[in-house]
Amino acid sequence: MIHAKAWLIPVFLFIAFLEFWISQRQGKPYFSKANTAMNLTIGAIDQIVSLFGFYLLFLALEFMSGHFRLFNWEVSWQQWILAYLAVDFVSYWYHRYSHEINILWAGHITHHSSSYFNFTNGFRTSPFQGLNRIPFWLVLPVLGFNPFVLVFTLKISGLFDFLQHTQWVPKLGFIEKIFITPSLHRVHHGKNELYLDKNFGSTFSFWDRLFGTYQKETEPVSYGLTNSGYVDRSPWTAIFYQYQLIWNNVKISTRWKEKLGYLFYAPSWIAKNPVTVRKPESGLPLNKRTGSFFYCWLQMAVGAVTVILLLAFQDFLPGWVFLSMALLSISGMVLATQSLNQVGPSSFRNKEQIRLALTSIPCILMFETEPNLLWLALFLFLVVSFFLTLAMKGSFPNAD
Repeated sequence: MIHAKAWLIPVFLFIAFLEFWISQRQGKPYFSKANTAMNLTIGAIDQIVSLFGFYLLFLALEFMSGHFRLFNWEVSWQQWILAYLAVDFVSYWYHRYSHEINILWAGHITHHSSSYFNFTNGFRTSPFQGLNRIPFWLVLPVLGFNPFVLVFTLKISGLFDFLQHTQWVPKLGFIEKIFITPSLHRVHHGKNELYLDKNFGSTFSFWDRLFGTYQKETEPVSYGLTNSGYVDRSPWTAIFYQYQLIWNNVKISTRWKEKLGYLFYAPSWIAKNPVTVRKPESGLPLNKRTGSFFYCWLQMAVGAVTVILLLAFQDFLPGWVFLSMALLSISGMVLATQSLNQVGPSSFRNKEQIRLALTSIPCILMFETEPNLLWLALFLFLVVSFFLTLAMKGSFPNAD
């Protein structure tokens, strides 16, 4: 089966590119190329991991439905409508608790750690966020909702969420009394004192109005984290930053009350041992169009296309091919992103050459078993990329 959801990703990428093009034409500082690379790479990681997360979610929902269901009602249009309302209600509380409980915030902080706000932020989601929400949804099949309806509804809600991440849509007046709009979601991403912990709704804004967390956009929004120790340099830092912060604090705490506090109190819980952010190594100047700048974006593009194809044709690939190609493609995107964010990992060129060589192995094996032009084209691209790294030695960061 070809997974149609994977073909929505190019649509979202096109929407993001259109927003980028318009922003550039209008001279609006809504994008940074380095930040965009971060968002896309984090999104690629999340898309791969979320395959297992959604499978685990569906199994958990099926288990609860089969063993603890209180009501048994057939799937109908009424259930679909009620399911969407129920999913949105649970989403509100999950989202709110993700801002109020430190261990849940650790999985959600990735989405808020960007100082830019545009459609590519919709891709910037930690894989832990999907895992953390599973317990919140388990009550719904107990009430009789069909697990397939719930998972499908959650997917639709996610599509709506993506479209909220833009600065181009103005305030929409009366609509905001019912629905979350880009304006309301901009408020949610703001680090302004007025905007902190507001507008947790996913589709409907009346939950925020009902529970006292509603806030209109009344002043320019400043995006990013209030924690000044965070530096947006690497996808791994964006994903694991708060977990490292929690772990450092738990390790040095001598009282169990404090240890539990760092896990379950609010993120504002005072950190005794904050994470030390490693000083970035010298990397690529962000605005200098060097050969390595174009090389990195070429690898980003091919890595993204490979991930999309893997998601679309996952049922036709051996498990080892899917996992190895996903890992190696994401590794390339991570290396490219770190370079574009001026974090030049030691021996960048050597690491990239090893990755290219390893990626060629599944390409060759798959071409031998199922010869087609796609595998051949990818292999030739890897060979050309390898020779480019040889020819461009001087322009790569820390390429000794």
